[in-house]
Amino acid sequence: MITELLRRIGPSADPGNNQRARDRLYSPPTNDPAEANFAEDWQEYVEPELARLFQSAIEVIEGDLKKMHADPVTGEATVSIPSDHLEAWIHGLNQARLVLTERHKLQDEDFDVETLPAGDPRAFLLLQLRIYAQLQWLFLRYLEGH
Repeated sequence: MITELLRRIGPSADPGNNQRARDRLYSPPTNDPAEANFAEDWQEYVEPELARLFQSAIEVIEGDLKKMHADPVTGEATVSIPSDHLEAWIHGLNQARLVLTERHKLQDEDFDVETLPAGDPRAFLLLQLRIYAQLQWLFLRYLEGH
């Protein structure tokens, strides 16, 4: 199951045509009508660069995942993530979490639920979000030297 969650990072991070997710990823630095020119410049120059950075992080993750190996006897999969790829993983995981949260219109109280009833469609989604958050935390701790 963890292998499947890792493989879902890229697709989960793609906002596609979901306006809520796109707004979350590419929110303008200001909504002040007096700074409309600044907001337009942001959209023209910064958003495309952000999109390239986001895509680059996902490409790093997907490249690392292509090197995942499954043990033929146990079926356990392992992936080696070079330390210089951890920042890309952190960014990609964060992007996936933001997009999933917006795509599924989750609220803060949705994350407070400890257990969900069997068959609740949000169960897998919340597990996915929690695992992505835990991985981010572990990678950040590693980069901090702890």
